[in-house]
Amino acid sequence: MSSKLSLLWLQAFVAVAKSGSLQDAAVRSGFSASTLSGHLQKLENHLGALLFDHGKRPLVLTANGHRFLQHAEAIFEHLTTAEAEMLTDEPQAIRRLRLGLIDDFDTDVAPALTLELARLLPNCAFEHFSRPSHEILQLLADRRIEAGVATVPVEGLAGLAQRPLLRDPYVVVVPAGEPCPDFSAPRPDLPFLRYSPAQHIGRQIEAQLNRLRVNLPHRMSAESNQALMTLVAAGQGWTITTATCFNRARGLWAGLSLHPFPRAQFAREIALITVPGGAESLAGMLETMLRALIQAHTIEPVHAQVPFLKQHFNMLNSDLS
Repeated sequence: MSSKLSLLWLQAFVAVAKSGSLQDAAVRSGFSASTLSGHLQKLENHLGALLFDHGKRPLVLTANGHRFLQHAEAIFEHLTTAEAEMLTDEPQAIRRLRLGLIDDFDTDVAPALTLELARLLPNCAFEHFSRPSHEILQLLADRRIEAGVATVPVEGLAGLAQRPLLRDPYVVVVPAGEPCPDFSAPRPDLPFLRYSPAQHIGRQIEAQLNRLRVNLPHRMSAESNQALMTLVAAGQGWTITTATCFNRARGLWAGLSLHPFPRAQFAREIALITVPGGAESLAGMLETMLRALIQAHTIEPVHAQVPFLKQHFNMLNSDLS
């Protein structure tokens, strides 16, 4: 029997299966919730089987749904590989590139990279996304982008290839002229300001503090790096951040002082992450460009401003070199 299975139905099914919600899947996929619902109904009618238990919220896959999801994901994996194989080994042959960059590079690296890509890939339909790391990793997992620059999570990157780029050490940022805070005796007049626990950076900082058995009172948390740096520069508190985040707040440097993390020093790793089946020549070109831009726009300015970071804030050796 010939099949008239629609790829749109499969896209809708995978999107909803991964999120468990029509509304969340609509945001991620770009379809409306009603369109997704229609595609799912057509798919179930075509297969003659229920893929979801529609009486539960969030939506739960049936046994048939779990089995079919494995096949649907395999189909998209094969399509991605097939697309890559149709390309020559020259990056200039790329016709589409969706790239996500960690928002810490918004100020300088991202604009310079976009300009270079526009010049080198004149026939490429290019989409640039600026997001926190956890959102970039989700875009990669959903195959909504082909490549991303993000923090490597502690749990690893199952199914995704990575090229290490940068060791980004954690540091203590205080108002200009203030000494490094005593973690064991917090000052009520200079509270600790946190990154949101929804972000990788916030979770890594809290995990390190927990390992050191440091309990700092909760004053406030924020997702915005610039908001935290502005509060610190205004004398409203202090924070733990990274060298890259400090570089992003370059306009506030006059009001900030940096100190090494006073106990067990730690860092995050930033990498170029790609989905399977992509063109290796493109990944190699992106890595080369990113290394040059990060060195010039991020590492060198911070080294000049904060000499003690010269030994800790540097490019990582590539696994492929």
